[in-house]
Amino acid sequence: MLEPLVNWALSVQGKDFPPDVRRLGSRIFADSLGCAWGGALLSKGKAPLRLASGRPRRDGVTVPGLAHRVDPWYGSLAWGELINALEFDADLTPCHVSPYVVPTAWISAEEQRASGRELLEALLVAHEVTARIAGELPGLRVLHGSSRRPRYSFRHRWGGYLAGIIGSVVADVRLRGGGLAEAKNALGVAATLCPAPLSSRFFLTTRPVDAKYGPAGAVSLAARVATDLSFSGYRGDYSALFGENGLLPILGSGEKDLSAAARDLGRRWRVRDSVLKRYPTGGVGHVGLDLFRRFLSETGTPPEEIREVHLYSDPIVEVPVLSNPEVTTAVDAQFSLPWGFAALPFYPPGPAWQSAVALHDPRVRKLYGKVRMHADRSVVHSLYRQLVQEGRPYVHRRPTRLVVRSLHGRWEGTDDEADGYPDRPLPDRELEEKFQRNLEGRIAPREAGRLFRRLCSLEKERSVPVLGRHLRGLAEERA
Repeated sequence: MLEPLVNWALSVQGKDFPPDVRRLGSRIFADSLGCAWGGALLSKGKAPLRLASGRPRRDGVTVPGLAHRVDPWYGSLAWGELINALEFDADLTPCHVSPYVVPTAWISAEEQRASGRELLEALLVAHEVTARIAGELPGLRVLHGSSRRPRYSFRHRWGGYLAGIIGSVVADVRLRGGGLAEAKNALGVAATLCPAPLSSRFFLTTRPVDAKYGPAGAVSLAARVATDLSFSGYRGDYSALFGENGLLPILGSGEKDLSAAARDLGRRWRVRDSVLKRYPTGGVGHVGLDLFRRFLSETGTPPEEIREVHLYSDPIVEVPVLSNPEVTTAVDAQFSLPWGFAALPFYPPGPAWQSAVALHDPRVRKLYGKVRMHADRSVVHSLYRQLVQEGRPYVHRRPTRLVVRSLHGRWEGTDDEADGYPDRPLPDRELEEKFQRNLEGRIAPREAGRLFRRLCSLEKERSVPVLGRHLRGLAEERA
């Protein structure tokens, strides 16, 4: 079912990648590396980084923040968890993709002594394959009824995030010079190693843990192990991806013909739908955060003069993990949507939002108690149009209304897209500032800026190992 997509991913070359797609791919990689470096501040990043650091290997691979090479398997685990630690990495709706595919591609490129262009192209096909497959799976939201009376619910079993194991394996096989036979065998092994799809359980819990909606490090590690085993002669069952009991139907909670995933290959690039995040929190709240930012800028209202903040949006804002009233950890702060509104006036978006200082800041706590999230049932009509009538694989527009009451009166704003969405990309200047905040305290701002600009020209790198040596050198200077 996926052979045309996999064949394309292994064979597409050079001029077939449009200039804007190449440019976006390099920025996604730069953004991912910045998020990984910043993620080392949290337990989700610290623990696997510590594990990887304790497995040094002279012929090993580079991990952000470490000055020495490490074992590739532990490196895969660390990379994935680091990128995803802050909840600041790019979205490629309907799910995160980068933390699941960047690690294996980087490690394979470093081992194969690939060029920056070869790494960039592998990253792009990994994102494209994953987004296309995830977009064809039944989504987390279930829309019932009719356009006049739409109804909305959630699947009790869903794991679209884990589709990243497919893109990750394909990128690795591509960089190793394998063909369709090697890819199918490796994918068959990966089908048996993929973690269980517990994403729905995550959304229905009030206290999230570090694994979140699916451990990116474990998926990256499983992909790497699967490809290593395959190239060592281990046999996999490619058919385990499909059928009633196959991996992909399990991830999507239902069978679906995936042949459409290969439609318009080379003409329509799903990676263009990527969202480079402005805020280190769940993407569902970003339209509201932009509106709150606008309120603060337009009115100049001091936070202590705010009486109430009310956000009306997608009904998903009321699921337990997003409405968690008890924030005590960094991961709590990422997913309790009111926390971002409380932190925004006092800290720049980034690691500072989830720091121990912010978590214990009485100013943030006071404002946090004034923020309320509300399910706007009228938004369900928009979601029905997008997901059912327009047949989109993801939510493109998220109508949101924000009402702020302060000592000076009432302010209201509405919008349906956030900055960072495909139609409103963040400028390079802001992406560079985000990168610098993620590296703050470990690399000087000027050096961080130079590194960001170098990564944005990834395809000009003659050697990924040389770039890895530079990253290790920066980590050594910090130490």
